[in-house]
Amino acid sequence: MAESGGASARLSAPVYFASVLLVTLAGFGAAMLARPVFGHAVLQGLGLEQPPRALPGSFYAVRVQPLFDTHCVACHGARRQKGELRLDSFAATMLGGRSGTTVRPGDAKASELFTRITLPVSDDRAMPPSGKTPMSPDEITVIRLWIAGGARGDQPTKEVKGAPRLVKPVVIPESDPAMVARQRAPLAAAVQKLQARFPGLLDYESRDSANLTVNASRLGVRFGDDDLKVLAPVAARVTRADFSGTAVSDASAPALAGMTALENLRLADTKITDTTVATLTPLNKLHSLTVTGTKVTATGLSSLRQKGVAIYADIDVQ
Repeated sequence: MAESGGASARLSAPVYFASVLLVTLAGFGAAMLARPVFGHAVLQGLGLEQPPRALPGSFYAVRVQPLFDTHCVACHGARRQKGELRLDSFAATMLGGRSGTTVRPGDAKASELFTRITLPVSDDRAMPPSGKTPMSPDEITVIRLWIAGGARGDQPTKEVKGAPRLVKPVVIPESDPAMVARQRAPLAAAVQKLQARFPGLLDYESRDSANLTVNASRLGVRFGDDDLKVLAPVAARVTRADFSGTAVSDASAPALAGMTALENLRLADTKITDTTVATLTPLNKLHSLTVTGTKVTATGLSSLRQKGVAIYADIDVQ
């Protein structure tokens, strides 16, 4: 009888473990049925299901994911998952959250995600939550078009009709004072000397630039050809110059020609003629010239006009 009892005990172990396994599998199965999101996560984790992926140049990658990154991933990303929802990848977005699928391909109105981003800001369920920047009408349109088009990760951007034009944000480069100082160093002494001689006439183009601007118009006829020649040490760095109303004449033509970086030049109400204009033709960066109130002719301006320089004059230079 003892031996029989021992055999019975040994035989019950496999049955026990089999029962535990069956109960565990049944529990997993029930959980997977009750929560599809959990089920897909398990299958993907076991390698039994491939997670969906978005192509790099797709409408989702170019237009949709950047919106999620801006407005959503702070609460639905790698560090934090409100409602067990992640929106930091195409696979996670399509997986959904605790309440199930949040995106229903082809039906924006039935998609929880779309409903949440279109709720009034005062609604507790609105996404993003109160206090954070809501999506703009154009951004909401992008999400709607993506879902309506099947919420795909491989749809080319050109196939999505009616999407608002993508406006790239303006990125202001960070200032590098040390680099600017190095660029200004070769002419720093000359600039300081000229600024002392002509207060308010010479300045840097911007705080991050070594290029210079000149405005002699405030001096009027007190500024002439001899004064312009004094700018020779810094001439190659001048990008904008205004000599309007000064006593500058054709005698300054060589000095003006030495300003090889000139983009905008104003010589209104001066004594210049076609002689000065001819010396400006080699200035490849020049795109704007003002010569109103001078003796410059249409013939003299023709070469600059042909180069695409914008001419402002009292005569027809077409």
